[in-house]
Amino acid sequence: MESIFDWVEPTEAGLFDISDGVDRMRDVLRIHRAGERPDLDGCIAAIVGVLDRRGSADGAETDRAAEWVRSKLYHLTVMDRWAPVADLGNIAAGQTPEDTMAALDVVCQELMMRGIVPLVIGGSQVQTYPMYRAYASQDRPINVTVIDAAVDFGGDPQITDGRNWLNQLILPEGAHLFDLNTLGHQRYLVDGDTLQLMDRMHFDNVRLGRLRADISIAEPILRDSDLASFDVGAVRTADHPASGISRPNGLNGEEFCQLARYAGYSDRLSAVGFFEHDPSKDGDGRGGQLVAEAVWCFLEGVMHRMGDHPRGTTDDYLQYRVVLENEDNEVVFYKSPRSDRWWMDIPTPGAGNRRGRVLLVPCTYADYQSAAEGQLPDRWWRTQQKLS
Repeated sequence: MESIFDWVEPTEAGLFDISDGVDRMRDVLRIHRAGERPDLDGCIAAIVGVLDRRGSADGAETDRAAEWVRSKLYHLTVMDRWAPVADLGNIAAGQTPEDTMAALDVVCQELMMRGIVPLVIGGSQVQTYPMYRAYASQDRPINVTVIDAAVDFGGDPQITDGRNWLNQLILPEGAHLFDLNTLGHQRYLVDGDTLQLMDRMHFDNVRLGRLRADISIAEPILRDSDLASFDVGAVRTADHPASGISRPNGLNGEEFCQLARYAGYSDRLSAVGFFEHDPSKDGDGRGGQLVAEAVWCFLEGVMHRMGDHPRGTTDDYLQYRVVLENEDNEVVFYKSPRSDRWWMDIPTPGAGNRRGRVLLVPCTYADYQSAAEGQLPDRWWRTQQKLS
């Protein structure tokens, strides 16, 4: 295994030299400083900055985001429950964008092999692609969730930037992508053909209005995700003014942080990134403060993971069986007695008459209610179609 520290540079000394009290994040993070490498043993997450703005819209200075966000994050207090978290420092911009992405790929792979969640800050959202590529060695289906005002797909497939990076996930044949969900897109910013393609692939696209009406619908989506990618442009400009494009509508700051906490709370999720923050447009520091708070909320979610995904046995779970009239389906729901979270099982191909293998998929109590009223949950149907 290559040393992670061959690929990262220490953080700026001025960020942590002065302490204004105890129990601040900078006092408990294991920080990569000049001449001092943090101990990764026991760490559950590691912050990684990306100092490469290439791929960002209109020359946005997203390469400065990591240090800018750190300057806000280090001042925040420590959450009630704590486990070791490292700050590895930054990946410098390579001679080419591919060099930067290759370094991020290696760092994410090594962290995940150690059971450490990479928490990436800075650069264009195109950096999600090397994070996704880091899963290739695991040789299993991967679920990705993207929080964004747009759906970055289409354009020239020969050029990859922050406006079409999803091409790299959707188009290649033989890839391990199983599910791709988008949260918070605004319909007037997304081409209809893109949404039709996503629908044909049975991906879930939750537009902004639906998400804001009930943000809890995002929890089972993020609970079933391996990788989450946050574009700060999903937040309205009033709450986050430091994006490449000014938008009057979008998520508010509280909703953005809630989604980050849902992502951290997911037992399955093993990598997250926060992208497209431009400090040059953040005069009062409001945007950087919001990203820092979202990072804090993600880490708090990780600290409170329940570890109750019913992977091995469902013997300790409350079981509810629903037989749908006019449907040749029985849906079995499971409720965790530890967290009150819900799952439903979906037969895999060849399972036949429910004697074969099933896939347990996160859902909500509302999905159970829907089934009890005779309506097959949409998430059950879409997942079953992907399995067929």
